[in-house]
Amino acid sequence: MRNILALIQRFYVFLLFLALQVLALIILFQSNNFHRSEFVEHSSDWVGSIYGRRDQFSRYLRLGDINDQLALENALLRSLLPENTGKVDTAVFDTNDTLTFVCYEYRNARVINATVNRERNYLTLDRGRLGGVEREMGVIANGSLVGIVSSVSDHYAVVMPVLHSKFQGSVKMKGSGDFGLLVWGGGDPLIADVKEIPKHVQVSLGDTVLTTGYSSHFPSDLMVGYVESLDDKPEENFHRIRIKLSTDFRKLNYVQVVSNILKAEQDSLEQQVQDPENALNRP
Repeated sequence: MRNILALIQRFYVFLLFLALQVLALIILFQSNNFHRSEFVEHSSDWVGSIYGRRDQFSRYLRLGDINDQLALENALLRSLLPENTGKVDTAVFDTNDTLTFVCYEYRNARVINATVNRERNYLTLDRGRLGGVEREMGVIANGSLVGIVSSVSDHYAVVMPVLHSKFQGSVKMKGSGDFGLLVWGGGDPLIADVKEIPKHVQVSLGDTVLTTGYSSHFPSDLMVGYVESLDDKPEENFHRIRIKLSTDFRKLNYVQVVSNILKAEQDSLEQQVQDPENALNRP
């Protein structure tokens, strides 16, 4: 208390000036409409600015929760797209009907570790078997191709991305629909190769490359990339196409794991074609 009194005694002239100044301003604003309206207008701006900065700071602190919520909503919205459903046409006597069913489900996950500068790169996801993730499921991000789940534990999953020497994916040219094989030759994490597109197919720089939907991992028409360059050889029958990938693996944070509900049925049927002798012996 003694220190407070000593401080007031030391600065009493300045404190008295402040008190008189505040009193003068109060009298001015109460007795003059113009000054009062100007004060209210500017004080509202100041208060609004303070509230705005506080809101920006609060939103910054909640960015993690917001990103998680957006990833979940993206997964739910993607499951509603037309390419994720199938139709069965049935005819019973004179009655025709169409049954619609969901083919793909999506689960959001966060990338917690990744490499891009190796021959065999990988991604680690924070979601595993207990979160509904299994081996051979596809992985996408923002509607673009990422890779395939290669191994799973209870809480984590490892993904073989496009940036892997053993990755191969079925892709097609958006304009013509001709399909080829997507491979990564190493080096640049933004560039991959498309092989087995015949030379009679017209390919131009900037053409879009999409998934075919032939495999049981991904739906059709997912973005893969854009034609970056052509390096055709006269003696070869196929284009040498280099594409710029639509997925930037260096900035990948959130992905969706794709579950093909009919994958087991498709794989089983295709296995019978590849191994017909054993298929005939199955019950």
